[in-house]
Amino acid sequence: MTEAPKRRRVVCSLSHTIYENLALENYLFNKLDSQEELLFLWKNTDAVVIGRFQDPELECNLGALTRDGVPLARRQSGGGTVWHDLGNLCFTFMGPKAFFDRRKNLILIQTVLEQLGFPAELNERHDILLHGKKISGSAFREKADRAFHHGTLLVASQLDKLHYYLKPEIEKSRSRHTRSVPSPVTQLSLWNPDITITEIENKLKELFSPEPAERISAEQVQTEADFADYLEFLQSRDWIYGPGAD
Repeated sequence: MTEAPKRRRVVCSLSHTIYENLALENYLFNKLDSQEELLFLWKNTDAVVIGRFQDPELECNLGALTRDGVPLARRQSGGGTVWHDLGNLCFTFMGPKAFFDRRKNLILIQTVLEQLGFPAELNERHDILLHGKKISGSAFREKADRAFHHGTLLVASQLDKLHYYLKPEIEKSRSRHTRSVPSPVTQLSLWNPDITITEIENKLKELFSPEPAERISAEQVQTEADFADYLEFLQSRDWIYGPGAD
């Protein structure tokens, strides 16, 4: 019988670049020890991130992204399209597949929010809601022996940009690609203007692990193939837009 993980640790990214953070996430996932659970905390400057099986034309305003220099990224997990900025906290729970519990991860975040005065609720789609509106969505990835659960938490994001860039230029009635399910959203700062991402990060660290949080940067691992090769792959047109993209 597989033993339960003996160690929990928190790793915080020093990068604010979407491609670097997705590559760091993948690097940590591949290097994960079989006897540990890990929480990766990260933030990005303005970016749009689509799910693995999505068509970017159907999910966002590609013309506006190009004109404004906002990067588009495709992640390795499924799920819908999300907006990232520095007011949006990203989290990734990683651990052995045999002991991985998606709901337990969400309950941890829910507990943090409740301790900070927010009456958060969970739904059957693994979303976190505040006063009936979505503040966090999740996506998942599994390998033979490990799994991860990542998501975003709207703290003090630019909701006007979210609505603008996530409105597609074209409409298709039929598509083989996974379509995002639109949901009304809100964010923590609308209910408490004094809330900060740092407060939430500190609470998450405190509840997840007694060990001091570690920090990681792209520079620390830039020469390692597990990071560098995936970073290059993430930025390729074939991965972002699909094979044969112009």
